[in-house]
Amino acid sequence: MKSDKDKIDKLITLEKENNLMNHILTSFFNKGEVIAEKKNNEYIIWERNYWVGTFYPIFKIHFNGLGEIKEIKTELSLNGKLWRFIFGGLLLSFFLFALIIPIIENYEYFEFTDLIIIGIYGILAFGFVWVLKKIYENETKYLLNDLKVSVGLELEENIEKIENSKNEWTLKRTFSRIIFYPFAIFIICFAIYGIYQGTVTRGIFGIFIAIAYLYTDIKIIRKKSEDF
Repeated sequence: MKSDKDKIDKLITLEKENNLMNHILTSFFNKGEVIAEKKNNEYIIWERNYWVGTFYPIFKIHFNGLGEIKEIKTELSLNGKLWRFIFGGLLLSFFLFALIIPIIENYEYFEFTDLIIIGIYGILAFGFVWVLKKIYENETKYLLNDLKVSVGLELEENIEKIENSKNEWTLKRTFSRIIFYPFAIFIICFAIYGIYQGTVTRGIFGIFIAIAYLYTDIKIIRKKSEDF
């Protein structure tokens, strides 16, 4: 009988070291490949899919002496961590140099509308980060469930049963959708306006992120409705 390690070996299509350069190359060239760094009692596996792009997870799988899985840990890839740091730095720099410092330098002309502008940008930044986080969490869960099914740790029927048992219309989830669905639509409209004004790259990126969130969330709701 094949061990968990043997089953995972069959899924792996490429072997690479878990380093920043290889994750950068994965983001550009290795879509759909199941890549792994193999050690004696640990495999580090990753796969770039369509929705998460650069921000894909890696799975650290620990085996016992018989090749059976003891533990699976997930974390963001090194390239994803790099871009998270870059985006965070850019966002912080924008707030600092475009909003905070000019207000401090011209504090005598500070008006209530300036506070509103800061609040709006703060909400937009929070919503943008929240949408990215939600997409990453959903796709990580799907990839992990696929891995468990492929290895035989879980049956697809059991996973679907567990997922379908979760109420998608709890107070918390309903409230978040009331806030973030309009926000995602606003991002799309704002991005289209940005493209019209000449900021094509940022506009396309904003549209992609907003549509990705709406698509993944609506897909979950529809799937559960069909299964029910």
